[in-house]
Amino acid sequence: MLISVFNAVLIVLVTWLAYRYFELRERTSPTEERYSQFVSGVASIVDRIEGYDAAHSLEVAQTAEKIAAAAGFEGEQLQALKAAAMLHDVGETLLPREILRTAERLNDEQTYLMRTHPLLGELHLKSRMQAPDEVPAIIRWHHERWDGLGYPDNLKGEEIPKAARILAIADAISAMRHSRSYRLKQYKSQKDIDAEIERQAGLQFDPELAALWLKLSPAAGNN
Repeated sequence: MLISVFNAVLIVLVTWLAYRYFELRERTSPTEERYSQFVSGVASIVDRIEGYDAAHSLEVAQTAEKIAAAAGFEGEQLQALKAAAMLHDVGETLLPREILRTAERLNDEQTYLMRTHPLLGELHLKSRMQAPDEVPAIIRWHHERWDGLGYPDNLKGEEIPKAARILAIADAISAMRHSRSYRLKQYKSQKDIDAEIERQAGLQFDPELAALWLKLSPAAGNN
């Protein structure tokens, strides 16, 4: 299916914003206002295309940063993860808009196409944006699973880079909090979400990182 003109314009805009993001990253402190503005600009456009009901990319980045800091990430390692979290679904901007905006459950063909977005995101960042090498790699593997049943490469356990394992948990937490056009919100509270993270520890998620999140969660005091 052909990408619509609307999608094409948004892809160009996302590419430009991300290019400027990495350019500014080389010249400014991460605490400066311009840096944050460009990060938020990229995130809001990607979220709009995806059909989320909230600022998904920013929420994922904040959660990933929280887990990563507790896991000992710092400096460039932490900055790379934050950048990957903000842009983790940029590959979805290359998918037909009707898939992202459908009100129906995705069929097999649509699911297959949706599962190409980590590869599309990696390729887009490598070919169009001056992203640090580790950022496209984190994006490629953020849908891998601890048990080896993820995609696109069926990596298992510690074969998956730790940053991608953190991003997988952060992405899932945000996805469970919000609705998309083709999927209603399924979890009513943070406690319910944490129960699912705990249930998937050792299956979908790194068990040590899942346990770390359960200590950091806003609902930790109520568990």
